[in-house]
Order: sequence, then C-alpha cells, then structure tokens
Amino acid sequence: MARLVRDSRLESREARLRLKMRQEPYWRLISEGIHLGYYRGNRGGMWHARVRSSDNKRYVKSALAQADDYTDANGKSVLSFSQAQEQARKFASKLYRSDDLEDNKPYTVTSAINDYLADFKANGKKSLYATETQINAHILPPFGEKVISTLTFKQLSAWKNKLATTDKRVRSSKKLNRAQKYISDEDNDEDYQRRRRATANRIITILKAILNHAFNTNRVQSSEVWQKLKPFKNVLEPKIRFLSETETTRLLNACVSDFRLLIRGALLTGARYGELTTLKVGDYSSDNNTVFIHQSKSGKPRHIPLNKEGINFFEQLTAGKKSQEFMFTRSDGKQWKKNYQVRPLEAACNAAKIIPSINFHILRHTYGSALAMKGVPLQVIAAVLGHSDTRVTHKHYAHLMPSYIADVIKEHLPDFGKTEKSNLIKITA
Repeated sequence: MARLVRDSRLESREARLRLKMRQEPYWRLISEGIHLGYYRGNRGGMWHARVRSSDNKRYVKSALAQADDYTDANGKSVLSFSQAQEQARKFASKLYRSDDLEDNKPYTVTSAINDYLADFKANGKKSLYATETQINAHILPPFGEKVISTLTFKQLSAWKNKLATTDKRVRSSKKLNRAQKYISDEDNDEDYQRRRRATANRIITILKAILNHAFNTNRVQSSEVWQKLKPFKNVLEPKIRFLSETETTRLLNACVSDFRLLIRGALLTGARYGELTTLKVGDYSSDNNTVFIHQSKSGKPRHIPLNKEGINFFEQLTAGKKSQEFMFTRSDGKQWKKNYQVRPLEAACNAAKIIPSINFHILRHTYGSALAMKGVPLQVIAAVLGHSDTRVTHKHYAHLMPSYIADVIKEHLPDFGKTEKSNLIKITA
C-alpha cells in the first residue's frame, strides 16, 4: 500500500473548512506526477485528481467524489483524505494502463452537448427533437466553441437576459434554408414578457442539464459558475384555461370527421396529443374498460378508466380493426404526426368562435378541470393524467374544488362538543 501523505490543510474537515473559496483546487503532491486536490464550494468540498501525462507535457484531471466535510465517508461517493489519496492513485494507474489522454483535450460546450444527447437517446427520453431544436437555436451559436472551464457568470447572465428579450421564432419548413424569422408582439404587454421569460427559463434548464452532465461525468472540475445562474421569477402560467361543455360541443361540431375523433378521444381520456396518436387498437381493453398508455411524459405507463360514453366511443373506434393498427388515423389512413393538429384545431376554433384559439393541451386541462369540479380527489386526477405526484395537479386544479372541500369538511369534521347557548343577541344594522 502506498504511503499516506500528510497535509495539515486537508486531512481534517475543520482545517478544510477554514480554507478560502477559490476557483482552483488546493493541490497536494501525493506521488510522482500525481496530485490530490480539494475544491471548496458553497455546499462542501470535492476531491480531484491531477495526473501528469506519460509525455510529461500536460495534466489529466478528474473529479473523484465529495469530501467528508458534512457527511461521514463511505469510501464511494464521500471520501476522507486518505481514501481520496487511494482513489487518486487508482485513477492514475488506470490512466497509465490505458495511456488514453483524449480526456485532456479542452472540453467544449459542443462536446458536452454531444455526450448529453447520446445519454438522452440511450435513456429513451421523449422530447429529443424539441430539445435539439432549442439547443441548435439558442445554445450552440453563442457557446458551442467555448471551453466549459472558461465560461463566466457574466457571459451566462447576459445570454439569459437576451433570451428573455428575443421575440418568438417563426416555425418554418426544415427543408428550406431560410434566415430565421421572428414574431414581434406590437403591444409587448406584461403577459407577452412573462411568456418570453418562461421560455428563457426552459432553455436555461436545458443548458444547465448539459453542463451538469459534463460535471457529473467528470469532464469538468466545477459547476459553481452555472449553479449561480438562476431562472426568472414570477413566470408561472396564469389561471389554467379550459373549455365549458357548450364550447366543447361547438368545437366538436366544427371539426372535420377524422379530427373530431381525435378531439373526442382527448376529451374522454385527458391524454396528450403524442399519447393519443401512438395508441394502437390493442391498447383498448374491452374487459377492463380502459385505455393503456405505454409511455407518458413522466416515463411511466398508466391505464385510463373510461366512463360509459368513453366505452361506447372506443368500442366503435376499434371495431373491425387489427390490434396493431393505429387507433386514430387521418382521412387518408395515415398516422397523425407531430404538429399535424395545429392548423385543423385553429380552423375549428375559428369556426366555433372560441376566442382566442386553444392548443391541444387545453383539452387535457378540460378533462382534468371537469373531474375537479365534480369533486374527484386530486390523487385520482394525478394518477389518471400521469402526473408523477400531486404538485402539478394541485397547482392546476385545486382552485376548482372549494365547494367539494367545504362539503367534505362539513360531513367529516367532528363537533368537539355542543356550543353552549347564550342570551346575547346579534345586532344587525
């Protein structure tokens, strides 16, 4: 076993916590060509290794694990000073055996994006196209060639503010190589500004996910710069919109026949557009009277129970079809694809005099709102909508349940004894 190196600055947590925070770790030579480093952050420290390459021209660095500043060492994710020395030597040994110094090249944002998207695809996440679109439009142009370790908070903050003041991009054909156009809001009112800040927050989340992936895979030493970048506040959506029964009737009557089926399916299940358009005939169970969603936004499958009208609808929709056929198809027999719903829904809204026009997701809110107003518990609504927990459900639908909550309290709260009669009489003006 290699000799344990002593260092009064690093070997105790008390001594480490007295060190000043700085951008570069505190390095200690533990063997020839091998340094152990301690980086102190706001939430405790991290151990790092720095190994001189076999050609003696450069160093290869790697984050090892958390230091045992606030948590006892476990030899894996949290290391003591002695354990960190052992892990640094193991890292050096592995590096020397492989003689692979590729990791020592400057790690750019473009490289981080490629690694992040590869992991994104491997995990089968749903929003790959939308994520790539945002990356190509807003992250690659300003940051692609920059080395992550050179990013500054000033750069990120300026980029964040620019995102919030940039007008909405116009959707155009991917086949046409045209300059990007933007929609400018003439009024530039408060709600428009809120929506731009909300969009900026979503893009910031993507960038931070990319950079965090780089940090968690030991490609960069510190995440402190982008952890300081905070999202815009007070950008939550206003009160959730939903359609009344009269409006849904007008909307259905205004739809062309193939699209009407899709709209009706959404209203009877609360399923998302992408969930409905990938349903197969075999996903409807006439035995259980449910529709099975294989993979939702949360990544979890779910069964959606149907009411009497829903059962009749899906019985007719699936009659005479093979189990592997798509349940909802266009009039030409082809599958509904991404964004195919936008124009027919806008046309139907115009014909039905639903102003302003809705997007497809409002049908999902209409389903959830209808259940909430009938007193269905939020846990049930969350389960049928596929929410991972009740926080989102509560935010969207709890305000629709005051009468139900009042009725439940009146029925179940005990009396705690009878109120004594009083001779006092209330005087009313």
